Amino acid sequence: MLSRLTIGERRDQLVECALGLAQRSGMNSVTVRAVAEEAGVSLGVVHYCFANKDELMAAMVERAVATHLQAFLTIQQTPDDPAEIRTGSAALHSMLSETLASALMLARDHPQRWLVLIESTVVSLRAPDSSGSASAALRQNALAEQYGLQFLTELGARSAMTFNGGERDVVRGALQLIYGMIQWWLVDRDDEAATRSLDLLAGWITDRATPVVAVLN
Repeated sequence: MLSRLTIGERRDQLVECALGLAQRSGMNSVTVRAVAEEAGVSLGVVHYCFANKDELMAAMVERAVATHLQAFLTIQQTPDDPAEIRTGSAALHSMLSETLASALMLARDHPQRWLVLIESTVVSLRAPDSSGSASAALRQNALAEQYGLQFLTELGARSAMTFNGGERDVVRGALQLIYGMIQWWLVDRDDEAATRSLDLLAGWITDRATPVVAVLN
């Protein structure tokens, strides 16, 4: 059965095994040997799929980031009266609130995965410049920014609102607040306080936008 997996499928399997180890026992538990044992394959199979441990760890962290940020690509709009709230500030705020609530729910469902993200950042910042892990935090932030910009662009198009070229600043500020809020939630597990923080964030983002002005021919 093992030989029937494509290299892409095998890589996915190994990444999930690495992530499972990290979630259960921390980043230090993720070694090539441990991942091979977790997946039930030889060391040679892991080395065939990944050039080294750093490449495997990078793929694992990217999977963890993508899983959480996927919530931002599932934009919802659930107003009380769709005919009244379709575009404009109210629509923008509604979609932001729904999406941020989904992001919090995902963190609540998978708190250990957020711990992996926090730990991977610390490991990256402590790593010597010559290590392949040194740039992991930068890659993690870049991926988060990529998802955020895609989300904000789609949100603006749906609500006919624009951030007037300030999307990147809004995304960076919002992500910093989201990461901080979730880290705070991991400490106190106060759902209501986290929800209030996200409501404030939705308002802050909405306040940064203005209606798109139609150009008349």
